[in-house]
Amino acid sequence: MHHTRCSSWPPKAALLSSWSQLSRIVKSPIIMIWEEYKNEFEPDGRLRGIYIKDIDLYGWQSFIDFLRSTDAVLDYYIEGVAADLPASIDKVVLDQDHPHLLLIYLDGVTVNCHFFLPEEIQMDLDPREIDNEAKAKVVFRFMSTVGRTLNKQVILTPENSEGRPIFKYEPGSGIKHLVLNKGI
Repeated sequence: MHHTRCSSWPPKAALLSSWSQLSRIVKSPIIMIWEEYKNEFEPDGRLRGIYIKDIDLYGWQSFIDFLRSTDAVLDYYIEGVAADLPASIDKVVLDQDHPHLLLIYLDGVTVNCHFFLPEEIQMDLDPREIDNEAKAKVVFRFMSTVGRTLNKQVILTPENSEGRPIFKYEPGSGIKHLVLNKGI
């Protein structure tokens, strides 16, 4: 069962006490050492972007349906005003005349989903929220599970730097820290 919470703009930080449904989906452990990658989340004034490319309306709908099936708290806004997230997401994705924002609250990490392009899911997060290994693993589980659900590559980059991924989920391969893997 999903939870939708609406509040005034700007939304207040929310912590999800249980993200068990999403966490259970990921069966394999994420094997990376916090000390080797924690600097990727050092605050530098930039957000971190999460991108999923080559998406169509069916992919967008699958993404939203997946989020609704988890324990994630979802807040949806049109032009900064809280609204109910529509059951069918196609009109939201195709509406380029109004800003739409979906906030996804996951165990102390807020992921902001933007509806900028119909062919790409673009999200971002504030690296200041990723202050320990457990929160980093929340992000990695999110990337992995969404990537597996959509059968798509998911990358995490510095803000506005899609061509410089830091972490990459590849279907069948899991999450990789590309700095450690020399861009592989």
